[in-house]
Amino acid sequence: MHKPDRKIDLQRAPLYPFLFAFEVILIPLVHNLDQADPVQALKPLGLLMLVTAICLVLFTFLFKERLYAAYLTFLLIIYFGVFSYINRFAQDLVSSFERRLDEPVFLLIISCVICLLANKWVWAHLGGHTWLTSYLNLVIALGLLVPVFQLASQLLDHPLQTVKVPENPTTGAAELSLDCSYRPDIYYIILDGYGRADMLADLYDLDNTAFIDYLQQKGFYVASQSYANYVQTTYSTLSSLNFDYIQLPGEDVNRASYFASLMRRNRIMAALKGCGYLTMAFESGFFFTEHLAVDTFLAHGIGANEFESLLLADSPVEVLAQKLNAEVSEYNYAAHRQRVLYSFKKLGELPRLPGPKFIFAHIVSPHPPFVFDQSGQPVEPQWSYYLGDGDDFQGSLADYLAGYRAQIAFVNQEVQQTVDLILENSSSPPVIILQGDHGPGSRLVWDASQQTCLWERTPILNAYYLPEEGKRLLYPSISPVNTFRLVLNTNFSAHLPYLPDISYFTTYEYDQQAIDITAERSSQANCETP
Repeated sequence: MHKPDRKIDLQRAPLYPFLFAFEVILIPLVHNLDQADPVQALKPLGLLMLVTAICLVLFTFLFKERLYAAYLTFLLIIYFGVFSYINRFAQDLVSSFERRLDEPVFLLIISCVICLLANKWVWAHLGGHTWLTSYLNLVIALGLLVPVFQLASQLLDHPLQTVKVPENPTTGAAELSLDCSYRPDIYYIILDGYGRADMLADLYDLDNTAFIDYLQQKGFYVASQSYANYVQTTYSTLSSLNFDYIQLPGEDVNRASYFASLMRRNRIMAALKGCGYLTMAFESGFFFTEHLAVDTFLAHGIGANEFESLLLADSPVEVLAQKLNAEVSEYNYAAHRQRVLYSFKKLGELPRLPGPKFIFAHIVSPHPPFVFDQSGQPVEPQWSYYLGDGDDFQGSLADYLAGYRAQIAFVNQEVQQTVDLILENSSSPPVIILQGDHGPGSRLVWDASQQTCLWERTPILNAYYLPEEGKRLLYPSISPVNTFRLVLNTNFSAHLPYLPDISYFTTYEYDQQAIDITAERSSQANCETP
């Protein structure tokens, strides 16, 4: 009896659909390892491998040809796993001509191309009966070497472990002795990129007097000379929640894990939980401010994690879902609009909940993307979904200025409605903090502080609704690093010293640098409008 040639069978074993499915998950994970926990990739990887196996079995049953079934499965993975990259490239290309690609039409074109390639005659002429399987096995296996090496090297160099957060002698939890007899609800609302009124008048020709007057009439103290401590959300938010300046991570520490640990274990929430507070946070769409260890996490979305939403973004699933008015990804303009609207709406309902509450709401607006006009109607940018600011912003300076002016008008309306509801529905006077984490970034150059308009990026909205004692201790130049020092001192008798109000230039371009720009932050160099 003739024995089968196992060597030839192994060479013709259709492994490439599984290898390619692994690559579809691995490549975006490697490119976003500073933002996504690798554990988040396990569920989509397992699901995709299962679907690949089911398709292979189903097509083999239907067409009685195992190698052809593997080819069809491979085309399906290409269709669902690679379309998003083609879609984004095409959208960006078309946007340069100030147009927007009709995604359903483009999806139909790609679908027709895939159907043509799926024809058995095409497969046979590509070598389906002979060398094609071995060739694809080899090429895709070789293609996996680079992302596997990148993932392994990053994890070995900077393991994603829980980082011990260094205790500061002035803010360590053990040092805080709080009087918890008075426990007002505390609302910490970050309006991302909200600049100070005088700067907006200078650079945006935007008169924000009516909004500032509204806040003051409601009893807010508006710090008229307040500057951000950092020009980047990651550092700015961490600094305020930990009421201290941030020590840079060492070169042997994974940056994402370090910041995530500081965020999860931030000192204001830890201190207030000791006083019996319920901690709450909102979905923001920005991975960093969603890594909080809170009692209640408020989200409007479908429950997909950041990595799963990233995989779905601009995919055929999302394009079809949008056509059917459904939502499958958190990474699109419609979902972004819903996050912003949900946050404002829900904030006004929270006072009715019993017990003391600390509410953290990071609302990514008026920061790009600009998805609302001044009356709150939806605006659809011409380019693919992106949160990029500064020189990462995909439009022109004119696009930024016009979009920001319209969106800040919408934000002002929402803030007024939200504040009215909070004050109306609160059984006792709450603490409300409205704060920009930094200013806008139409003239921000991420890799060059000396080329950036610091006068635009550093002055921020910083408004406080506090008991009378707290208002007396406020001063015009108070910055976010001292926000919760003041709150803890006036409401909980913490006796924390105030820190100097310093500003630093930090950027993802310079992981290990924080440049002191306090002396230059009011300079209008690089601020001219072309």
